[in-house]
Amino acid sequence: MSDSTSFPSDSQLTLINYEPPLEFVLEHSGNNWLNTRLLVQGIPWYKLSTVDVERNVTEIIDLRTNEVVATIRRPALWGSEKVKFSRRFGGKSIKRSDWIQEIKLPNGHPAWIVNSESGKFQWRWDVALRMVLTPLNAPEEKLAFVKDEPPIFALTVQRAAEGSLDEILTGFAILEHRLRMERKVAGRGVADAIGGV
Repeated sequence: MSDSTSFPSDSQLTLINYEPPLEFVLEHSGNNWLNTRLLVQGIPWYKLSTVDVERNVTEIIDLRTNEVVATIRRPALWGSEKVKFSRRFGGKSIKRSDWIQEIKLPNGHPAWIVNSESGKFQWRWDVALRMVLTPLNAPEEKLAFVKDEPPIFALTVQRAAEGSLDEILTGFAILEHRLRMERKVAGRGVADAIGGV
């Protein structure tokens, strides 16, 4: 990702060769969303593939080149979640917590700082857009956001951020997985409470 200063302003985007953002529609957005393709105008661009039986290893594959651009390894019980990018950080695995760190915003809500090779960025929950990615120093500038308008579930990415799709898709996969797991656990709590009455 590039620092905010290198992105054209909104007025520049409007006046000079405006290209609409990329909309990555998840082919399957239900329970099996970690095994799905991401389609741009109906054409498969990327694939999320959970490759092991325990569902601890997810690969992000660029289907245009068949390259595994990122791998997410979740620990089975204890240990650190790790990420590996084929073209970043020397191709070495790094702790997820070194790459993306959770913080609390002044309003008490969580956010995640991405320590990219090209700058610092922030993912945060958003009431209207579910999840938003911005440069850390320009929180009003949306680089990516989720479009959740059933039946469409998509990650929308500004063209100016296209060179960082590996990190954007990886951050999205980690945080979306976390959100779904939290909802699942919360749902079980409610179901257990109702069942226990």
